[in-house]
Amino acid sequence: MTSIKSYLLTPFIGIFLICLTSLEADEIKMKDGTTHTGRITYEADDIVKIEIAISASIKETKILSRADILNITKDRPEDIEFNKLQKLIPTPSLMSAGAYKSAIETGPDPFLKNFPDSIHVEPVKKIKATLEEELDKVERGFIKVEEDWISPQEKVKYETLVNSRIRFLRMQAASRTRNYNGIINAMRELEYIEENFHGTPALPKAVNLGLQLMPTLGQQLLGMRRDVEYRNAEFEKNKEQMDPVAKAQVEAARAREEANYAAGLAADKKAGIKWVRLNANSKTSIESYLKLVDSEMKHLKAYDLNGLTKQSEVLVEVDQAIDKGDLRLAKAKLEEAAGISTRVEGSSGKKSSSKKGRKGSYASILKTKIAQASARAEELAKAREKAAESQNLAENLKKENTSSLPTPSKDEEEVDPEAVAEKKKEAADAFAALAQSSKKNEDSKSKESSSKSKPKEKQPRDEEDYDKDRPSAAPSGGGISMSLIIPIVTVLLLVTVVLLKVLGIGSKKEE
Repeated sequence: MTSIKSYLLTPFIGIFLICLTSLEADEIKMKDGTTHTGRITYEADDIVKIEIAISASIKETKILSRADILNITKDRPEDIEFNKLQKLIPTPSLMSAGAYKSAIETGPDPFLKNFPDSIHVEPVKKIKATLEEELDKVERGFIKVEEDWISPQEKVKYETLVNSRIRFLRMQAASRTRNYNGIINAMRELEYIEENFHGTPALPKAVNLGLQLMPTLGQQLLGMRRDVEYRNAEFEKNKEQMDPVAKAQVEAARAREEANYAAGLAADKKAGIKWVRLNANSKTSIESYLKLVDSEMKHLKAYDLNGLTKQSEVLVEVDQAIDKGDLRLAKAKLEEAAGISTRVEGSSGKKSSSKKGRKGSYASILKTKIAQASARAEELAKAREKAAESQNLAENLKKENTSSLPTPSKDEEEVDPEAVAEKKKEAADAFAALAQSSKKNEDSKSKESSSKSKPKEKQPRDEEDYDKDRPSAAPSGGGISMSLIIPIVTVLLLVTVVLLKVLGIGSKKEE
C-alpha cells in the first residue's frame, strides 16, 4: 500500500509545488479590453513582461507595450500568499501524513505568523483546520480516494473495490503527462485492472480513458516513426565529429541505454505484460507499438460501456449484501450480474467475458466471499444448536433433581402459628418449674450436709494439732456441684425434645 501511495502521490506533489511557486496575482488590463493575470517578471519604461500559467507545467511569458496598457494592479504580499493557500483545498487523493504536515508547516502556519492582522486570517485558520482534520484521519488509518474517506474497516471489507479505485487513480495520474511514456504506463494500469478487477466500477472508467488515450499515443508514434531514421543519422553524424574521448563516452552511454532496454523488455515479456516498454530509437519497436495501438482500439471498442457499468453496479450490491449477511440476496444478484452482456453485439474483439470466472475477477472474488460467509453461518448455526442442547440438558437435570426431593406433608405445609406459640410457652413453663424444683432439692441437701458436718464439743488442743485434723479447703475458683449437673442436663434434654417436636424435626419429611 505504501508503494501505491507514493506512486500516486508523485504527480500530485508536483502540482502542489507548482501551485506554491506560481504567483498568479498581478493583473494587467489592456486598452482593448483584454486582461492578463499572472506574475510580472520585468518592468521598463516601454514594456512589461508578465508570466502566465497556461497549465500546471506550462508557462508563457508575454511582453506588453506600456502604450497599450490601461492599468496594472498588483496584489499585496498577504494577498499573494493567500491565493497560494487557497489551492491547498481540496486535497488530492491518497495524500500521506508527511505531505499534510509539510503543507501545514509551509502554508497556514507561516501566513498566520507573518500576517496576524490580515483580513484573510479567518479563512486561513479554516484551511489549517481542514488540513489538521484530514491529517488526523490519515494517521488513524483512513485513506482519501477522490471525494471519499475510506476507513480501515472498509478497506478490509471492500478490499477489491478499494484497490481497483486506487489502480484507476494511478492510471489517471500517469495519463496526465500526455507523452508516450505516461500513456504507456496508463495502459499498463488498464491492463492490470482488466486482468485483476474485471467487473468493478473501475473497469468501465479505465476502458473509457483508454479509448481517449489511444489516438494521442498513435499520433505520437507516427511522428516518432517518421523521425527515427533522421534522428539516428544525426546521432551518428554528430558522434563522428567528436574527439575520441567524447565519442567513446557517447557510445558507452548508448550501449548502457540499449542494455537497460533489453533487460527491461525481457522482464516485461516474462511477466506477460502486453504494454512492454518502447524503444524510441528503434523503428521496429515503434512499428510494433503502432500495431498494438490498433489492436487495442478494436479490443476496447468491443466493450459495451453501459453493460460494464450496469454489471459493476449489481456486483457492488452483491458485496454490500454479503456484508449485511443477506446471502440469499447476494446469490440472486450474482446470478443477475452474470446475465448482463458486457460486449458489443457482433464485435470481433477479444472477449473478456470468458474470464468472468477467473480468480482475479470481481465476480469470482464475490463467489468466494459468499462461500466463506455460508461456511461461517453453518458453523454459527451448529454452535447455537449445541448451546441449545446443553441448555435443554441442564433444564432436564434440574427438573429431575427437583422431583426427587420428598414432598412435605399436609400438617407440615399448614402450621398454625398460635399452636407453635402455645407449645413454646408450655416448654418455657415446664423449664421454669423444673428449675424451681431443682433449687428446692439443692437447698434441702445443703441443710442436711451442714447439720451432719457440725462437730461435737471437745477439749481444746494445741493449734498445731488442730491444723492437722482440719479438712482441706475446696479448690479455689468455684465450680458447679455434681448435685446440680444432673437436674440441669435433665431440663436441657426435656427442652430439646419439646423444641424438636414444635419445629417438626424428626418427622416423615426428615426421614
